[in-house]
Amino acid sequence: MLFNISLKRQLGVSYTTAWSMKQKIMQVMKERDDSKALTRTTQLVDVYWGGERRGRKAHKRGRGSANKSPFVAAVVINEEGHPTRMHMCAI
Repeated sequence: MLFNISLKRQLGVSYTTAWSMKQKIMQVMKERDDSKALTRTTQLVDVYWGGERRGRKAHKRGRGSANKSPFVAAVVINEEGHPTRMHMCAI
């Protein structure tokens, strides 16, 4: 949300226009990333995204939480061990 407000101010457009522009930019970035295969040394890790929802009591924490979505993340690392690219996929 803060990015939308900042983009709105910088471009002098409405909040709706800034939100729409951000969505389109994110879609183009995703399509570009999806078209390139991950190469070199790649590490995989399972990830759970999300957390406690507002106004609701968290019954279970950690991997078994109903409020979290499972993902697999693949990260390409360079010779120094630093991440250079990443791809996440919902399971």
